[in-house]
Amino acid sequence: MRLKHLTAIVCIALPALAHAADDWQTLKKSAQASRNQVLTGTYLHQMSGVVETFHIVRGAGAEGVIELRQSLDGTPREIVRNGSELTGYGPDKKALMAAKVSAMRLFPALLPDDMAGVAESYTLQRLAGDRVAQRECDWLELKAKDRARYGLRLCLDRASLLPLKIMTLSPTQEPVEQYMFTELDLAAPKDRNQFKPHYPLSLPIRNASTSVPPSGAGMDGVEVRGLPSGFRLIRALQRSLPGQAEHPVRHLVYTDGLVMLSLFIEPATAEPRAERVSTLYGAVAMASGSQGGMQLTLVGDLPEASMMSLLKSIRVVQK
Repeated sequence: MRLKHLTAIVCIALPALAHAADDWQTLKKSAQASRNQVLTGTYLHQMSGVVETFHIVRGAGAEGVIELRQSLDGTPREIVRNGSELTGYGPDKKALMAAKVSAMRLFPALLPDDMAGVAESYTLQRLAGDRVAQRECDWLELKAKDRARYGLRLCLDRASLLPLKIMTLSPTQEPVEQYMFTELDLAAPKDRNQFKPHYPLSLPIRNASTSVPPSGAGMDGVEVRGLPSGFRLIRALQRSLPGQAEHPVRHLVYTDGLVMLSLFIEPATAEPRAERVSTLYGAVAMASGSQGGMQLTLVGDLPEASMMSLLKSIRVVQK
């Protein structure tokens, strides 16, 4: 009887494990589609009681994927992606800064290229189907295993696996930020003029790749302890502030496979800045404070309370 009982458990568990593996594979394919699927569409971005509207066109260019997104309300701005490069455009400096902030979260590409390690900190669950922008989609939810991180719920187009709607959820399952297509065409744009920016001023924003191996230069002489489980270093740089070559700033980038967390370490000023935490854009928060003659700044898509707790728990040790 006991053998039969164990056999029944195994027979039930194997299909469940197979479905779970399929869901992870689906999520990986969705991450690729979110960056590479050609499209023309309009989407909404809702955060902190504010709703923004963007138009996006994406096709294939000489350097890889080419993409232009333009704000349809609020501060006028555009972001152009050409291969791995991002450039902001606008009519004035204020608009360029707004473009730089908007580039922190580029829907639908909110999942990283490399999702290694995500399962260590998150569980994945398939939910019910839905309909977004007149297209059938299925919900998948990444739920954090602790209460220090946000969760993510994505409705994936059944035909292309492109995320049609993405919701960032607090530890209490409250929506913090959400993106949603309202119009979508998955055909490649035929008019190449659609990728030309309309504004005269430009600002290089960053290299869009997130899978850069650590150079090691930014880690010389320093060790960071106390990071949450699952986070690994993917980039380490060292820069000098303008006119302050003798005061280098270290920029360390960590990820748990989903969250991107930047740590900036710089010499403290004569009057160290007080501890503070704030939301920068959507689910991205910033926390700063001083520690042992150093000024630390954390930027990442974690809840404000988690960012401040993390700032207080990490220790930067000079070797």
